[in-house]
Amino acid sequence: MLTFTRRRTLFTMIVFCAVSLGLMVWDVRLPQVTVRSVFLFVLYPFQYVWSSGVQFVNDSVERVGRLRELEEELSDADKMIVELQSKFLLFSQLEKENETLRQVLDVKKRIQYDTLYTRVINKNLDMTSSRILIDKGFADGVRRNHAVVGYTAEHGFYIVGKVIEVNMFTSVVEVVYSENFFIGGLLPNGALGVLNGQGAWNQYCVMSYVPSEALVEVGDVIVTSDESDIFPAGFNIGVVAGVTSSLRQEFFKRLYVRPFYHPMQSQMLFVVKWSLLNEGEARE
Repeated sequence: MLTFTRRRTLFTMIVFCAVSLGLMVWDVRLPQVTVRSVFLFVLYPFQYVWSSGVQFVNDSVERVGRLRELEEELSDADKMIVELQSKFLLFSQLEKENETLRQVLDVKKRIQYDTLYTRVINKNLDMTSSRILIDKGFADGVRRNHAVVGYTAEHGFYIVGKVIEVNMFTSVVEVVYSENFFIGGLLPNGALGVLNGQGAWNQYCVMSYVPSEALVEVGDVIVTSDESDIFPAGFNIGVVAGVTSSLRQEFFKRLYVRPFYHPMQSQMLFVVKWSLLNEGEARE
């Protein structure tokens, strides 16, 4: 028993010596495991999650800030677009007005009288008396009984009506087809007559006191005569649309005349500053 024990101890010593010798010869270094390395190893997942979360929050804040900047830039762009559209609309209106003024100046050169360009403010001022309101008044030199004429490329200059009421900056005009409107007319053959409007609902005139022997045809153009104190001679009034006669008027013909003026058509209007009698009674 003692012999076995001695042998085991001897064997253990030999193995220990051999391992020590081997370690010295091979220079094997075992890794040193410290508490700090173990702590860092355990802490790494939590550190990674925290840094990722912080990075995500920073990126989100930056994206939100950038989104707000883009929204502000978009809002500024929308405002700029609206402003540019307004300027473009204003420019278009000014361009249209300039073109209209050029046309007006060109037309005014063809009138031998002093005229004032005007626009209609209200076409339905009084439907029963066929009146319109224009944007020129006493301050512009408009006076009662001034003639108002229109112009289109198709009909040239024609009678629209006459001024019956003058305010400081506006005037009331009674148009040619009013029942209260009378005007002397001249036919192409030289025959004279008197035109009287038949009301706003009819929008035509009747020409009376035309000699029965006068040659009249449908389509004849009637112009103003030179016997009026209000309307200059030579302005178109309308065109003959029909001719009638009766036993009661055996010495005269009755003509139905369609005025060139129509409230719904596009036209230029001018106040003619010519009248032998601005106030009181006048020969029309």
